[in-house]
Amino acid sequence: MISTKKKIAVLFSTMLVMGTSVANATTTFAETTDALQANSSEVSNSNASNNVKQGSSQETDNANKTNNIAITQASSSYNVSAIKSAIVNETNRLRSQNGLDPISEVALLDSYAQRRADTLSDANDLDYHKGWDATQMAPYNQDAEENILQMPISNIDGDATTIGQGVIKEFYQEKNDPDPNYGHRKNILNPYVGFMGIGVTVTPSGMIYVAQEIGNNDEYAAKSTAIQRNKYYYTHDNDYANVSKYDLADSERNSGNATQDYTQTDKYTYVDLRGGVSTLGNYVNMYNKTGKAYTNVRLAPNTDWYSDIMAIINGTYFFHVSTDGYVLATDILPWASFLPGKVIRANSDTVIYDDYGNPTNRYVSTLSEWQTDRRSVNLTANVKYYRIGTNAWLKGSDVTDMATVK
Repeated sequence: MISTKKKIAVLFSTMLVMGTSVANATTTFAETTDALQANSSEVSNSNASNNVKQGSSQETDNANKTNNIAITQASSSYNVSAIKSAIVNETNRLRSQNGLDPISEVALLDSYAQRRADTLSDANDLDYHKGWDATQMAPYNQDAEENILQMPISNIDGDATTIGQGVIKEFYQEKNDPDPNYGHRKNILNPYVGFMGIGVTVTPSGMIYVAQEIGNNDEYAAKSTAIQRNKYYYTHDNDYANVSKYDLADSERNSGNATQDYTQTDKYTYVDLRGGVSTLGNYVNMYNKTGKAYTNVRLAPNTDWYSDIMAIINGTYFFHVSTDGYVLATDILPWASFLPGKVIRANSDTVIYDDYGNPTNRYVSTLSEWQTDRRSVNLTANVKYYRIGTNAWLKGSDVTDMATVK
């Protein structure tokens, strides 16, 4: 495997290290679907260990037909109705910060969302949306989306407003998600959806389950085109966010010398990502926030660097690797990381690709399973790869994510 030792550029006193801690034991999953799409599309991934039961997920598919009904549970010490209202309010407060119209809460979606939250609670697990049936959201099942979450409520405890903010902040940041791709944020900030429902279950043991169901009816869907909606939605193809802002998350950005790196201008903006970049066989030039190259520092070949944002400088994509230090996206191999233990399975005798995305003369056999620690996306072609060894990657379309198989 590529060395994980982190190098620090000599010009800079600060190296941005992106944390992968799961101390809060929270996971999230998100999913979405366009009603015109016939095929299911699963993008969420579970914790590798069956003993880990905290998480959240994003869903976009309406292929499942399971009718899930459960008895509503709630700890008497929490006002579940107030928490639901707080989540609705915080969703729309976030949308307002990004210039988007509010999403209207409707009783039918509330009812289905509560059934979903109860089902997850009864199972003491997130189901990777396998129990999700968007047809039960009709007539609001156009462009249907689902965000689900499971976490100890002590992580976000307080009054209803505090809990609501904690839920939306986790959906926005996916800070503890074992397989993050910012799908929850993309669901919430989708400019082309108009209705939602919220389900909340708090168990006597102190676990909170949240289901957020989002969609359109025919009339609202007609306000946008399928092309517009599909252009917005790249959750299944990349591991970075769309450009957005959120005061609760932005306030946590690095302070001091790094403040300038998180101040957006007309010619500089950024999107969040979780992972890093690897240099390949050459030294890599570094640039400042204005896109000007440094003359006295470069990144060494075959080194790994954490990166927390992808910066867009004068329309060109860069990755942020240190205080006022950026590398061109075309000069490095970008990757997203996640918790260890993630397993993929080859769908057929599958070619292995090298670090440059070139096919090799090596193959893995049909149905063989491989543990992977990173995935990379070709930013030009939107092709995803999973790393299985040193200079060895499998193309995403050639494998099955075993976290989605039960």
